[in-house]
Amino acid sequence: MRIAVDIRPLLDPQRTGVPLYTLHLMRRLAEGGAHEYALFCNSSRLPFPTDVPPPNGSITHHFFRRPNRLINLSVSLAGRPRLEEMVGEFDLAYLPDLNFLATRRPYALTVHDLSFVRHPEFFSRKHLLRNRLAGLRRMLNRAMLVIAVSEHTKEDLTETFGLDADRIRVVSPGVDTNLYRPLAAVETAGTRKKYGLPERFVLFLATLEQRKNVTGIIRAFDLADTGETELILTGGRGWLHERIFRAVGMARKRDRIKFLGYVDEDDKPALYSAASAFVYPSFYEGFGMPALEALACGTPVIASSTTSLPEVVGDAGLLVNPDRTEEIAWAIGAALNDTGLERHLRLAGPTRAGRFTWDRSADRLERIFAEIKP
Repeated sequence: MRIAVDIRPLLDPQRTGVPLYTLHLMRRLAEGGAHEYALFCNSSRLPFPTDVPPPNGSITHHFFRRPNRLINLSVSLAGRPRLEEMVGEFDLAYLPDLNFLATRRPYALTVHDLSFVRHPEFFSRKHLLRNRLAGLRRMLNRAMLVIAVSEHTKEDLTETFGLDADRIRVVSPGVDTNLYRPLAAVETAGTRKKYGLPERFVLFLATLEQRKNVTGIIRAFDLADTGETELILTGGRGWLHERIFRAVGMARKRDRIKFLGYVDEDDKPALYSAASAFVYPSFYEGFGMPALEALACGTPVIASSTTSLPEVVGDAGLLVNPDRTEEIAWAIGAALNDTGLERHLRLAGPTRAGRFTWDRSADRLERIFAEIKP
């Protein structure tokens, strides 16, 4: 079977959840050799991804230098150009994320979360307009099968769009435990020096945006029994990030709060491993890859008790109500000061993370492709 895959998520220079999901699954699908893959990508100016499987007997590249805005508008208004006109005939199209698509062929679509539907207050008007023009409801209704990254996202799809649960399959992200693993102090020394990290710190690592409850983390850190421990906020700047910087400026412990900005994936395992705790009390998640990565590195994890995060963390971390600052503060203090709890969490995390592998996810996705009869 020839499968056309939209790899446009990989154009994002700051690789986070969706691009990493796309990259890791595409690599493993190509290694499996069960199908032929036509990789589609388009951008008028961004560099094309160079870390995808190269062209060979079963992989073809179809990369175009056309303005995405014009193509998206044409797809939205006229239903052209069709994907088969750009990559040739195929049996099935796969979209690793919601994107503009016109095709007469069957397709499967992965939905990572419905945060822009459930919580539009966390998104800019431009972001909401783009998703509206892409036509999520229409695409979901036309898809042969819909893939959710968690049971929570599956439930959201049935509740919000009335999709039949039998049309939805769950393929969770994985974690590369060869890369994300507990590292010894000697292995984290270079990263500590590179970023000027203190001896003890609480880490947040994700996009700096309101949905991630970063201001709640800052308030909780102010309340927690942290001693000389610092708070390290790591990630690219998202919508309304200015509010986060203002919150730091108003914090009592502002001198012990630092921003690192976006960090490369190669540095993340050492950051997690060096951290005394990882805090992720997000208001809404479709899955929660940073929490999974931290677990794999043996870092004590504090995460929300809501949406998808309990599926990821289970009993290997501390689950808190994201709306209760004092609860987040208690968890931070407990992770930092209770040595028995810390020891338990550091041992439980990698075991829990071992349930989520990219190989298992790719195998599951291949079986889903086989379900679809062109």
